[in-house]
Amino acid sequence: MNKGEEAYDFIGSLAIALYTQKIKLRLTTLQKILNDKGADYGGGIGMGKVVAAAYRHWSKKDWVVHHAIAASFTGQNDEYLFD
Repeated sequence: MNKGEEAYDFIGSLAIALYTQKIKLRLTTLQKILNDKGADYGGGIGMGKVVAAAYRHWSKKDWVVHHAIAASFTGQNDEYLFD
């Protein structure tokens, strides 16, 4: 499993946990969690693109996780990332 897929799987697992507890998480907080986990997502592609890639990744695997990602992560001003 490559590093990107590891992050997508983690984001999916986290999204399910957040969604079941009705918790929303800002991308900046997700970035800190991933950085603490040893993944360096700071500069470069940005968290919005990482979450969007995880969202697309899960759309093919599991609709529930795909939906949880859309509902659980928000931008800086608490706006939803996906319509």
